[in-house]
Amino acid sequence: MPVPFIDLTRLVSRIREDVLPAWAECLDRCEFVGGPRVTAVEKKLGAVLGAPHVVSCANGTDALLVALQAMGVRRGMKVALPNLTFWATFEAVAQLGATPVLVDVDPDDLQLSLPELRSAHDAHRFDAVMLVHLYGWTSARLAEIRAFCKERNIALVEDGAQCFGVEVNGKPVLAEADIATLSFYPAKVVGGAMDGGALTMQSKEREAFVRSICNHGRSDHYSYAHVGWNSRMGGIQAAFLLRVLDELPAILESRRAAASWYRERLSGEKGLRVYGPPTGVTENGYLNVVTLDSKRGQEVVDALKAAGIGAARTYPEPMDAQPPAREAGAIVHGDLAVSRRICERVVNLPLFYGIRDDEREAAANALVQAIR
Repeated sequence: MPVPFIDLTRLVSRIREDVLPAWAECLDRCEFVGGPRVTAVEKKLGAVLGAPHVVSCANGTDALLVALQAMGVRRGMKVALPNLTFWATFEAVAQLGATPVLVDVDPDDLQLSLPELRSAHDAHRFDAVMLVHLYGWTSARLAEIRAFCKERNIALVEDGAQCFGVEVNGKPVLAEADIATLSFYPAKVVGGAMDGGALTMQSKEREAFVRSICNHGRSDHYSYAHVGWNSRMGGIQAAFLLRVLDELPAILESRRAAASWYRERLSGEKGLRVYGPPTGVTENGYLNVVTLDSKRGQEVVDALKAAGIGAARTYPEPMDAQPPAREAGAIVHGDLAVSRRICERVVNLPLFYGIRDDEREAAANALVQAIR
């Protein structure tokens, strides 16, 4: 039988009977925008993430836009971000009229490189940094990156779309972030029934600003303090997320076990490298990440799919390769050699909640066969 890259039905089937009556109640009460379940999910997210304040929104990309705006980013500013990330990280900067500064990643943990960030700031004097917690872990130098930004009065926005459940020395990774964003796209570790997002922050004042920005910049029902966005969550989504959050321990256990198994199984194989969290970081099992020594990633993914393995490539192209990056006036710092090479060579094997032993074994065996 084919092995899917992701199978959402394994979680949905587990929570379905609890979600349906909650959805019926939402319909009966017309909890379509906001409501008590949205408040409840924000409180639950804060408790799980160790974040003092949480505001929900419509999707993870909106969360990035609002976070940048909350940190004072505006047209004409420069914002550094990794060249290896999802397009939304870049997109949010460009949509605000700021200039993206593309910085390379670390060759070992694949997160934003601190040495490259330092040299980029010397060269370009950016005003803000987008730090992406990529692949289900975070940087080995997270504390240093935060300190670097604080010492130089650089605004720091942490893109946490892929890091739900990640811990650093036993503490949730976003607990001390000035401002961070979440995505509840269905394929995430904590995925919703539709697009969804949230922001975490440290102060009541910032929470009030973010709530206003997410609701058209309102100060009162028909009074406005800011030019904002229309980005709100409703009860249907919140009801689903509340039930998914109940399953978080099981989700993390399943994903982490699969990610660890892949690393142990593949670490001794010639022709590839398996990546994982740095020392002190507990991953969430979001992705299996492998790079190939001599073969191109797409060549191997095509072979895996032909063998019935739903492999993927996250991400096949870096930011600097996207045509709109040039149109947005992006600044390229350095040669970006690491991110370009990773994108060319990366392969991801199936990894999701409920993946079976035989499925991951079939995927690993097929990969080994494909590179020989």
